[in-house]
Amino acid sequence: MKTILKISTIILVITALTSCDKFLSLTPPHKMTLDNAVTTYDGAVSILNGMYSTTTNIQGSFYVALSAQAGLSRANSSSYYPMSYNSTYSAFSGFWQGLFGAINAANAAITGIENLPDNKFPSLENKQRMLGEARTYRAWNYSHLLWCFSHFWADDEYGVLWREELADFDNIFADRISVKESYEKIFADLDAGIASLPDYTTSKKLSKQMAQVIKAKLLLNRGWTGDYQAALEIVNSVLSSAPATFTMDPDMQNMFKDSWDSKEVLFARYMEDGSGRAYAEGTYSQTIIQAGDQWTTANQNNPSSLKSFFPEFDTWINADPRFAATMGWARAISATGILYYCPTKLAREGRPSTEHMNDKFTTYYFRFPELYLMQAELRARTNASIASCIEPINTMRSRRTNPVLPALAAPSTRDALMELIFKEYCLELYMENGSEWFAALRFQKNNQPILYLLKPDVTPVDQNLYCWPIPSTETSTNKFIKPNPGYDN
Repeated sequence: MKTILKISTIILVITALTSCDKFLSLTPPHKMTLDNAVTTYDGAVSILNGMYSTTTNIQGSFYVALSAQAGLSRANSSSYYPMSYNSTYSAFSGFWQGLFGAINAANAAITGIENLPDNKFPSLENKQRMLGEARTYRAWNYSHLLWCFSHFWADDEYGVLWREELADFDNIFADRISVKESYEKIFADLDAGIASLPDYTTSKKLSKQMAQVIKAKLLLNRGWTGDYQAALEIVNSVLSSAPATFTMDPDMQNMFKDSWDSKEVLFARYMEDGSGRAYAEGTYSQTIIQAGDQWTTANQNNPSSLKSFFPEFDTWINADPRFAATMGWARAISATGILYYCPTKLAREGRPSTEHMNDKFTTYYFRFPELYLMQAELRARTNASIASCIEPINTMRSRRTNPVLPALAAPSTRDALMELIFKEYCLELYMENGSEWFAALRFQKNNQPILYLLKPDVTPVDQNLYCWPIPSTETSTNKFIKPNPGYDN
């Protein structure tokens, strides 16, 4: 039985390598081996572009889970809100295998590009750029494994299961490395990207700015000595030196309409036209849509968001000008096409008919406003004045003209300042990329994580449960791996 499971696992992680997508008009090779994978420059370009097809492994359903866990969204909340999950929960196996499938695709690209002689490339700089791109993609996926399946906050032994080679029978099963070593390896990949990647031109591919952002978020969430100052320096650098093409859209509704084509979006999940986008993202938008209020004649002109959100956040979003720009009616995928009032910033119009099958459904991995939110928080955590800390928030708000977001008065206390910044994270980014969950752990109220403000009915839980369990599909076959403490495996 274990042999069958082992073979199945290898097939799953190699799937990302052998899948085909039209991204950037070149398809990745099929049935690749280390001997024949990349023999030409075009092959190197192809394997790098094909790597991006695995962004479909990190759909918005990943982040909806974190939003529910933070106490914001009711979508997919039955297990995540009370944090009552265990190692056999099937979603964890899907997340885990998806991340390692993407990492395997990155490792294939790194190996293929490294092994191709330098004279096959237009220049050595071009080769280094391609390697930096693949390494940044690997780091981005490993960041999610660190944040969601490891003790990212602690200097202990519960780090990531690190793989740098294509998965095979000889290397697929191993133990985890420490948290400190996990950060060192991820930072090494990101530093390679920061040094070699070009500036942002499109959200469809990684850029120098995205590599910087990933590193800053890792430092912010970790919060060890010196991390906040280091993260602030990175954020300041991005804000001061990013190309003018990376900027906020004054019209928030237009930004979400443009999706990955918006210059506000630094990195997003992209699929080619005609690839069945609506079905590919079904576990994201459909979950969001049907968590909302169903349309009735009585509520068509006065809908409520309460069914989509938990009470505390619902009071925030209903009173916020962004409510009308991010909420609306969307149709479920059903014979009747029932309308639900839900976050249309993500669910768009839903799927009422075939002409919407290739609408710009996406997952927003990072948008420009988060830079201002991070700058405000990091200034606060490095003891800047309250006026200095509120300034990035008001700059962000001033750059919207639809909706108009009035400037916020400087709070009188630092506690009030931190709560204000936290609310802005939630209101601007809810359900997009998981930022509200990690903010709910970082920010404190009444000497405990502020997530208990959002979840007053949930008894504070062991810190070990702030990350998910290693899936039982891994621990049952990989005898070397240490499970996370506090769980059933």
